[in-house]
Amino acid sequence: MADASIEFKGTSFTLSVLHLNTARLVDIRTYLVTKVAQAPDFFHLVPIVVNIEKIDYSIDYQAVKTLIEEFNFTFVAFTGDVDKEQRALIREQGFSFVNTTKKDTSKKVAIAQETLVTEAKAVATTTESHLYTDKVHHGQIRSGQQIYAKEQNLVIIGSVSAGAEVIADGNIHVYGSLRGRAIAGAKGHHKAQIYCQKLEAELVSINGNYWLSESMEQHWGSPAYIHLTDSELTSSILI
Repeated sequence: MADASIEFKGTSFTLSVLHLNTARLVDIRTYLVTKVAQAPDFFHLVPIVVNIEKIDYSIDYQAVKTLIEEFNFTFVAFTGDVDKEQRALIREQGFSFVNTTKKDTSKKVAIAQETLVTEAKAVATTTESHLYTDKVHHGQIRSGQQIYAKEQNLVIIGSVSAGAEVIADGNIHVYGSLRGRAIAGAKGHHKAQIYCQKLEAELVSINGNYWLSESMEQHWGSPAYIHLTDSELTSSILI
């Protein structure tokens, strides 16, 4: 009888991707110094995949991995639309490589355009018309805690501490201070919004667009809501 205490199952995770436009380590280091300094707690031990499709064979894979880990990221793998030889070289050196979805091939282009347009409209209509139910949490979200409302709005009756993270596929409502990280529209809902009684967040994000704290100065410390306008984050006073 097989041992059922261990199982391998496929699943999906959201990972941060660092896109390299240069193989020069000094340039990569300069960028990371600036970025990590903006929100050191947010980036600490974040799993990261490095996209190298714009870099040729001159890249030092081991040096890039070491540099990434120097800034306390958790290196996962390399990725990118590269040829088979480069993927094989990466794996020969002992690194993982995550395959990316290829761009449209000639076979895909041959599919009837009308069918593609119809399917796209159907998906858009489903996303926009979907009504989310509410996941309600009573009490403070403390540093290190994470709350996720899958296919729901998230309502916090309390405050979100620095170092905490709240995530929702729909909207986020915080009836208290928002000092941690708030990620709304996590699965592509571009009309999602974030509401709070006191805006002091480390990071806010809607549909992959994010602000760090310095971008929230206009309504810092005030009741505010954050939304997307023409694919850019906007904050407004909450009356």
